[in-house]
Amino acid sequence: MSTSKKDLANNISTKLGVTQSIASNIVNSFFEFLKLNHKQKINIHNFGTLYYKRTPERVGRNPKTLQEFKIKARNKLIFSPSEKLKKNIN
Repeated sequence: MSTSKKDLANNISTKLGVTQSIASNIVNSFFEFLKLNHKQKINIHNFGTLYYKRTPERVGRNPKTLQEFKIKARNKLIFSPSEKLKKNIN
């Protein structure tokens, strides 16, 4: 299932009884907060932790031709769920 920002805003609007505009601002503010604080670990109590992890440069390989190429180092966004969230899902 894929969820868009609009779907999140609709859900917040319905559950909190606020206008669609306010709910949209809440969603956009949350994602803006994540972007601005990307260098820090963001821990959301009873939900999980979001953090960036630097992956080193490595050698990749085309499985069909076996041709090797370099994959550049990059940052990955990692989500680590809390124990409480894991228990609720399972």
